[in-house]
Amino acid sequence: MKGRIIFAVIILIAVIALVSCATPTTAPAPTKPPAPTSAPAATSSPVATSAPAATTAPTAAPKPSVKQPTGTLNIALSTFESETFLPWNGGVARQSYLLMIYDVLVYSDPKTDEQKPGLAEKWEMSADGKTWTFYIRKGVQFHDGYGELTAEDVKFSFEKMIAKESVGSPAQLLRNIIDKVETPDPYTVVVSLKTPYVGLVGGYLNDTNAGGSIVSKKYVTTVGDEKANAKPVGTGPYMLAEEHKKGGPIKLTTVAGVEKHWRVTPDYQNVNFLLVPEEATRVAMLKTGEADMAPISYDSIDTVKQSGLSIVSIPKNWSPLIRFGGIVTTDPKRYDANNPWAKKEVRQALNYAIDRAAIAKTIFKGEATPVGASMPLNVWSEIPAYPYDVAKAKQLLTQAGYPNGFPLPLRTFTTNPGAELPTLGEAVALYWKAVGIDVKIVPSDWNTVRGDLLGAKANSYLFVQRGQPFVDFQAGFDLEYDAANMFAIYATPEVIAKYTQVKGELDPKKREQLAREFGLFVKDEATNVFLVSANEPYGVSKKVGQWSSIRMRPQNIELIARP
Repeated sequence: MKGRIIFAVIILIAVIALVSCATPTTAPAPTKPPAPTSAPAATSSPVATSAPAATTAPTAAPKPSVKQPTGTLNIALSTFESETFLPWNGGVARQSYLLMIYDVLVYSDPKTDEQKPGLAEKWEMSADGKTWTFYIRKGVQFHDGYGELTAEDVKFSFEKMIAKESVGSPAQLLRNIIDKVETPDPYTVVVSLKTPYVGLVGGYLNDTNAGGSIVSKKYVTTVGDEKANAKPVGTGPYMLAEEHKKGGPIKLTTVAGVEKHWRVTPDYQNVNFLLVPEEATRVAMLKTGEADMAPISYDSIDTVKQSGLSIVSIPKNWSPLIRFGGIVTTDPKRYDANNPWAKKEVRQALNYAIDRAAIAKTIFKGEATPVGASMPLNVWSEIPAYPYDVAKAKQLLTQAGYPNGFPLPLRTFTTNPGAELPTLGEAVALYWKAVGIDVKIVPSDWNTVRGDLLGAKANSYLFVQRGQPFVDFQAGFDLEYDAANMFAIYATPEVIAKYTQVKGELDPKKREQLAREFGLFVKDEATNVFLVSANEPYGVSKKVGQWSSIRMRPQNIELIARP
């Protein structure tokens, strides 16, 4: 049985690979380096004269040239998400382009996950974990002459994010924990919380989330949200080159005076984001030079390399998993006891029925490892994955009252990263069908599923999602298990009690230990169908030199250096 399923998965991947592959083009011949110039000739020794001759005034040394961005970089992405440009108007999948327009309070180091100063030069948390104070960098200017960024802009941005009408990714959680925001002086912001929250900066106010992006209060209040969205004004090194039209390219250009930008002077003057959902088209565009960077599938890695292009891989950048709808037991609108997966035995059976090692080898080409709990990796990495055990899966289904299985709708879509999600859904469906589950694949998109979650309309199906390794594990817990968050997947009184215990602990070592214990509990409850932790490959052209993105999604585009 195991052999047949693995063979079926391999055949599935092979067929998809054949359909999506494009004929490689010949890579352009590398240009020859310039010939070395001759060494300057040695000068003769000076000759003494009877009287010193008058000398001319020394010529002033030339000033070093100021770096000026030039050229264009084209980046093909599989999704733009909501294609909106205000932090509170959509989710974090927009960060690839938003964080080139806006700066944030705190930045994450791509290599260490350490939190480093951004618009906030420094910050501090009170002993009780309920008050955070941010000291704002002086002299940072908004685009188009809208003045210096001050504490009032930070306060305004926070309040817009937590407003009732906000649909920003961290909006619900931030409005539940922020009590008030005060500005004792133009460069100090004091955020008072309703409860202690150690992970505020690492979870919500840095570049991994939209909560730390700062807008101009003067601009937004003057022109209104609609116009501010059409022509966003931030403090980042880029701005929209032209008004964006849905589905069209997002064209960015450097702001005036970018050579003096407080954070970075980019190498490239223009960056265009191209919406290209189809994997084969993205690969073809890389080969022809129409795209300089694009997320690619693992099947395309060899093809891209053979075309003379390079691969940049972000390690352990996503942890794809399958999420259940309708099991937030503390909210009647998001709980359906009639769902077969409302029973723990069924959720465990679905986990036991999958061969994660085979999936890691076939779909992810060895660029992934099986996991027992997917978020966050930094404290749950040692939790062992569910073993592949068909007999155990069937036993649990019988025990739960489903010896002959049941119908199961599974929605699939692509994300950044996440080109493999539909293929992954097809592979998992094969495993589940082998234990009697009647799986129906429903192609969808993240905007639709996101809307269902926000509207408590996602009770009747499961969906494949990318998952992400949060810098601070508390943000991951909030997303999954805080019932106040409409994106929460699983909540019971016991889950809430354990989660609250982790959240309330201020001692770092004790907090981390409680988080590990919570991970073991989560695995046993089978709150999700945990799958793998995967590297994220990007095909890049010869125009892309050094680039290190933070984990979660392709970011730091403004830091891309020429070779």
